[in-house]
Amino acid sequence: MVVGVVAATLRRVYQTWGTSQPVAFNHQKHVGFGIACEACHVGAKDAARATIPNVQTCALCHIPGKDNPPTPARLEAYLQEMKEIPWKEIYKAPQHVRFSHKRHVELAGLDCKACHGDIAGMERAVVRQPVALKMENCLACHRRENVTTDCLACHR
Repeated sequence: MVVGVVAATLRRVYQTWGTSQPVAFNHQKHVGFGIACEACHVGAKDAARATIPNVQTCALCHIPGKDNPPTPARLEAYLQEMKEIPWKEIYKAPQHVRFSHKRHVELAGLDCKACHGDIAGMERAVVRQPVALKMENCLACHRRENVTTDCLACHR
């Protein structure tokens, strides 16, 4: 059972390597405009899960047919049709893991880059995990911050 869970988790992590995203998204540029992570990733601060931006979120700034701000052609096509952008999910905790952004970001005060790396500095769309979602990384942080390492605190 444990071997199967570990194998499935590793397969999920390695499947994201080399993947491509449907739109060339520049995190650095958006952060430079003062847009916070949670503006596009709803729940990143105060919910258990964070969302992947939908086309309506992009349309708040990128108005179809307008050139300000500049809109990449591939994004323009999704906006014209208000068709969902088929982002490939890069970060997903396994089903047996209980994780809450609220507990880590709002309550513990962690910055997004603690778990996700310097996404804000990336000029390209995220195609792999800069910081791997691995239990050893979580445990190292929990030990460093003197937080429980009891298995049942994080695992179902």
